[in-house]
Amino acid sequence: MPTAAQRIDQLRREIERHSQLYYVDARPEISDQAFDTLLKELEALEAKHPDLVTPDSPTQRVGSDAAGSTFETVPHSAPMLSIDNTYDQTELRAWYDRTSKALGADDLTLILEPKIDGVAVALRYEQGKLRRALSRGDGRSGDDITANVRTIRAIPVQLRGPAPDVLEVRGEIYMPQAVFERVNASRSEEDQLANPRNATAGTLKQKDPRNVIRGLRFAAHGKGELSDEPPSESAFLNTLRGLGFPAADFEVTAGFDDAWRFITRFESKRPKLGYATDGVVLKLDGFDLQAQLGATSKAPRWAIAYKYAAEQAQTRLKHVEWMVGKTGRLTPRATLEPVFLAGTTVQHANLHNLGEIRRKDIHEHDAVIIEKAGEIIPQVIRVLPELRKPRAKPLAPPLKCPECGEPIEIEYDAKRVNEIAQHAKRVEKERAKAEKEGRPPQPIEAPNELTETDETARYCPNPECPAQLRERLIFFVGRDQMDIDGLGEKAVIQFHETGLLNSFGDIFTLKDHRETLLGLERMAEKKVENLLRGVEEAKSRGLTRVLAGLAVRHVGAAGARVLAQHFGDIDKLMQATAEDLADIEDIGPVTAASVHDFFQSHAGRHVVQELRDVGVRLSEDIAAPSSAAAESPFAGKTVVLTGTLDGFTRPQLTKQLQALGAKVTGNVSKSTDLVIAGESAGSKLEKANKLGVEVWDEATLMANLPTG
Repeated sequence: MPTAAQRIDQLRREIERHSQLYYVDARPEISDQAFDTLLKELEALEAKHPDLVTPDSPTQRVGSDAAGSTFETVPHSAPMLSIDNTYDQTELRAWYDRTSKALGADDLTLILEPKIDGVAVALRYEQGKLRRALSRGDGRSGDDITANVRTIRAIPVQLRGPAPDVLEVRGEIYMPQAVFERVNASRSEEDQLANPRNATAGTLKQKDPRNVIRGLRFAAHGKGELSDEPPSESAFLNTLRGLGFPAADFEVTAGFDDAWRFITRFESKRPKLGYATDGVVLKLDGFDLQAQLGATSKAPRWAIAYKYAAEQAQTRLKHVEWMVGKTGRLTPRATLEPVFLAGTTVQHANLHNLGEIRRKDIHEHDAVIIEKAGEIIPQVIRVLPELRKPRAKPLAPPLKCPECGEPIEIEYDAKRVNEIAQHAKRVEKERAKAEKEGRPPQPIEAPNELTETDETARYCPNPECPAQLRERLIFFVGRDQMDIDGLGEKAVIQFHETGLLNSFGDIFTLKDHRETLLGLERMAEKKVENLLRGVEEAKSRGLTRVLAGLAVRHVGAAGARVLAQHFGDIDKLMQATAEDLADIEDIGPVTAASVHDFFQSHAGRHVVQELRDVGVRLSEDIAAPSSAAAESPFAGKTVVLTGTLDGFTRPQLTKQLQALGAKVTGNVSKSTDLVIAGESAGSKLEKANKLGVEVWDEATLMANLPTG
């Protein structure tokens, strides 16, 4: 029987080997489930033996120790320049000819690789260990995103085999299409990701690494600082593969004609790659030749990107259907005459909202131009009014829910709504001032009234709407919510249509209908047993998963975690006022109002009672404060931080105060016990003084913090 230390070492090596096989070699030997089992065993052992935890352990990729961190700006070892690009073969040939002439060579050896539509990053390794990851930033310096990058399993934290003392690898972090679709399927309608690149950039800026989207990939394509430099780009990329990096697929060509043949071939491969690309990067292969040509202040002279024009197609709009989602949001979906585009036949396109429809002036049966945004999502780019049919009318939006007939609610652009509200306040202020001074009020120019162009969403407010219920059930059982194995979208629809699933509570009483389940199509005995086991296991998932699954408007996975950790159980959450909710750090007033309205509604309370009655755990284990918290002057106090403190970042101090038993919130209210004010404290300090809340400066804070 191996010791704990030996088993931990064995598991770490095995997990890293399987990561290499999956992400770099593309020949996995075990299933995802088997991999997760190994990881869970390692997590359990390290929890029992915390003295054996090391920074490079696979379990540390979750980045929990860096939760709440801010991003330090760090200079790059060498500038991360952008690359000049062209969409034109003639311009590409001109670049090649200029380069040939400058080097005095006829046939240039080039390395060609896909231009992946992701986020550039610089990874610095010292003695084979990942020390720092920087975003591109302004090219001269970037944000330190090391904690977030460590969560990406495609990026090694410990290199395989002998490595240079210093190795800086540059490459692209990107989101595969399958991950993008999985994440969007688990999110509310108003929280949908726009495209894989924006989603990648956003998730790498998460303050808490635990919130970084899982499944990101990495492709190495260049170098920064090196203690040992190989002779060429291709040799360098091959070396990286040997060290455990997934390097970009590349081809070495001789001469312009070879390069152009690769570009032409690659265009037909793009739709099948499973990730977004927008062109091909051409670089001189030899590092000596790259150094000879040098760079301008913006871009290297030895590289260029040939970008493909987004593929477009003309088709005609047949009709528009307003789809009702799980939060009640109505999304207009265009049905089109089928057209082949970027490798697939397109028949539908998302029109987003009425504001978008009005801005594009879309009419019934219009001829339209579509393209695939990021090679994934079909979009209507513009209409062709010259081909519009006589007497065609603008698209009419629904005034009632197409599923249940409930009158719809409309949301408008928040900035425009705020403009109008601010104008009303200015008018009232001027009126009061003029009345006091005994004069007529001065006219204040009003912003334009809200129009359909400003509309951002239509909602069905009926939580018992049949369409919402079906979509909510599908969402609730999903992997990132209650994670019920065997209860996917098709099964939910099948059970709903047969009358087995008409509420959230019905999910947890499926065991009472075992014989009925066995009589359904595609429901063999083993499948039913696995399903019922998954349902039973889901009961103990806890409050975070339940809140994430209920699809409360504006509450995603991160917001669910914040609420669950803050309140600990559902009853305390349901008793909270909208003001209490808005006081919580990372919960804004819009989300607070939405949460409060949901749990005060008949439907919201009914759902909670249903889940309670069937034994679903509606509480969360809250991390206990440190032993020092019992005697701390912060214990049980609600604290607000404002201004700049010399000795702390706000996340550092927040974490320390929470460990000492404080509840740190974002807004000053009557329930606030203490405000800690640094330099340039503003409106929060003013409000604290107005309400008579105790205020400490940094010196008083330091005097009350434990030493050592």
